[in-house]
Order: sequence, then C-alpha cells, then structure tokens
Amino acid sequence: MKINPFIFGVIVLVVFLGVIYGFQQAGVWSTSGKVTSAGERIEPSAADVNTIKGWMTLEQVSTTFGVPVSEILTEFDLPTQTPASTALKDLESDTFDITTLRTWLQERKEK
Repeated sequence: MKINPFIFGVIVLVVFLGVIYGFQQAGVWSTSGKVTSAGERIEPSAADVNTIKGWMTLEQVSTTFGVPVSEILTEFDLPTQTPASTALKDLESDTFDITTLRTWLQERKEK
C-alpha cells in the first residue's frame, strides 16, 4: 500500500502541531515564560530583583519596587515621553538593559 506523499506530509504536520497544541492546552507546555508550570502568572517580587523579565513593563517594575517611572527613565537616559506600558525588552540600548536595571534596583534597595 502506497501513501500519497502529500497526504503523508499533512498527517505528519497535523500530528506534530497537534502534540504541541495538546500539551499547551493541558498546561504542560508554555513558551511565553509568563506563567509557571502550575499555570500561575509570573510577577516581579520586591524581595528578588531577578524576577524581573524582559516582557514586563516599566509600570510593573515601578509598582513592585516603589520607584517612579520618571526616575527609571532619568537614571538610564531614556526618553521622558516613554509610556509606562512599554516592555523592558523594547527599551534595551547602550544605556539600558535588564541586568543593569536589576543591579540598580538592588543597590537602591540596600540603601
């Protein structure tokens, strides 16, 4: 019995994508990094600056660590009109990166 190569390709693709979709729906597979394996949202913790992720916004960091957005923008020479809803990864430049932000917040917290 011969299987048409087109049909075989479709079956392989359906099985491949079906496995991924099935695991995502079961909560076992997450590619966003925004939830834990238990399905809980990842939020920054004031106790640990390492919980800051690139997809988080200036507003989330500001609220969690009690630092005004304007102070973050000034400290890292970012444009003052930057919206608080901007993701940290979108702001990365020569003057700003997430590692530097973590270090700055940690030093600020220790003062």
